[in-house]
Formats: sequence, C-alpha cells, structure tokens
Amino acid sequence: MFCFSTSINKRNLIYGVFDDENNLMHTVEEVRENGIEIFDCYTPFPVHHLDTAMGINRTRLSIAAFLCGLTGFCLGLLLQFYMMVFDWPMNIGGKPSDYHMLPSMVPVVFECTVLFTAFGLAFLFFFRNKMGHGVRPDILDLRQTDDHLLIAFDTDNLNALNRNKLNEILNKNGVLHIHEYVGEYAVNTGGAHA
Repeated sequence: MFCFSTSINKRNLIYGVFDDENNLMHTVEEVRENGIEIFDCYTPFPVHHLDTAMGINRTRLSIAAFLCGLTGFCLGLLLQFYMMVFDWPMNIGGKPSDYHMLPSMVPVVFECTVLFTAFGLAFLFFFRNKMGHGVRPDILDLRQTDDHLLIAFDTDNLNALNRNKLNEILNKNGVLHIHEYVGEYAVNTGGAHA
C-alpha cells in the first residue's frame, strides 16, 4: 500500500500552532473572510463548528448508511426467499413456501440490514479517510495530538500579498509559532517558494 502520507508529503505548507480553540476559530473565520484558502486544521480534540467555519459541507454518510442497509435488506430477503422457495422448499409447521412467508423472514432481514450497514460504514470510513495499512498519519507538530491546534495553508496557493496578510492574521489571533513544512514529494509550482 502507501508508505507515505497521502496528503502532506506532496505539498509545501505553512502552519500556525495555537493552544486555544477560540483563537483557532477566530483565525479560521478571519482567514476565510480575506479569501485565503485553508488546507486543513489539525486538533487533538473535537472543536465544535470548526467544520462549518472552514466551509466543509455536511457529510453524506447517512446516504451511504441507507444504501448499505438497503443492500443488506435486499440480500437477506433474496437469500431466504431463494433457499425456502427454490433451493430446498420445506413445509415447517404448515407455513407456506411462497411470498406469504415474509413475516417469518423479518428477524433475519433485520440482522442482515444491520450487518451490512455496520460493515459497509466501517469500510467506507477507512477508505474515505485514507486510513489503510501502512499510511503514515499527517503529523506536522508532535503536540498536535496532545494539546496544540494547527491550521495549515498550502504555500503554492499563496502569493506574497496573501502571505503577509496571513502572517498578520495569525499573529493578531495569538499564534504560538509559525512553521514551514516542505513535503518530501512536493513539486514546486511557482508559488511562495519560487
């Protein structure tokens, strides 16, 4: 599989380190108002409404859950109907062997629905978040998993004017440190490093 981070090792980043989530939120809002594109925010704990402030759309996970559950429902129904009507029809206690036996299929169909939903969402979660075996996590600062919050910007998307404005915004909102990260596999496209 992958032996490197799928997102940061291909980029040149500038990131600010914060110790307070309110300062991070104010920075995100002000940066977005100035039209500067945010690459990502890294936090060791959930910061409520950070996704909304960053402009991230609501997840479509509920649609995926419905589709996985519908698949489990249909396959559970098909499995039982095929086995009890076509493959090996049995007369158990005088129960019919046609579509009239649907009420007796409810428990198995329900369990198949839950099973497919749970496993489908687990696989989708790992696939969508690129958390496969061998992928290194995006660690820009060791304390981002402990008590510091980071906001990162792709320097290839920043011009000199935006970079000066960004430094001004970060310093105004109480940034502890501003660092640069040069990705191992990054290609210089003529942005701030040109």
